[in-house]
Amino acid sequence: MQSHINQPDGVFPSVCSLDCPDQCGLLLHKKDGKIIKVQGDPDHPVTKGNICNKVRNMTARLYDPNRLKQPLKRIGPKGEGMFAPISWEEAIDIITSKWKDLIELHGPESILPYSFYGNMGNLSAEGMDRRFFNKLGASILERSICNAAGSVGYSYTMGGSFGIDPEETIHTKLFIMWGINAVSTNMHQVTLAQQARKTGPK
Repeated sequence: MQSHINQPDGVFPSVCSLDCPDQCGLLLHKKDGKIIKVQGDPDHPVTKGNICNKVRNMTARLYDPNRLKQPLKRIGPKGEGMFAPISWEEAIDIITSKWKDLIELHGPESILPYSFYGNMGNLSAEGMDRRFFNKLGASILERSICNAAGSVGYSYTMGGSFGIDPEETIHTKLFIMWGINAVSTNMHQVTLAQQARKTGPK
């Protein structure tokens, strides 16, 4: 696949990086160096051109005029929403100065990199931040703010993190979708289930 980073115009194959294990195949339409349309790639073997509305409307998110483009520094009491734009250099200097003071006074474990994944796709879930904070000697955080209970429950129920290839589910005889709005949250599994139903499964 040829890189499209430096090509200003055309339709280019890509893959979604958002919080979904499907990693949908995408076609990005570019004009004058900007993405003007996102659509599903019909040649993707699993997602077959189906994508969610969040990704279909990604251009509105990317080019929203209110999107932050530079650091903001709080200039009033917390909660009052008073911020002023500052340069990246100033922001980095403020942060590193405070970190250096903390490390000198209390050691590197006084710094806790509190965050979760944001977009949990394989392309963006974990990156250089893990290496950076490990090298710094910061405290280690179990990054499971929202999914720890589900993982433990699944392990108790199933005995481990087991699953099957979604494409194999077309051979099932019975689908039970329990406690899930699959049309909204697992649209490609629904597509496979609909395909299977044509041959008799319930």
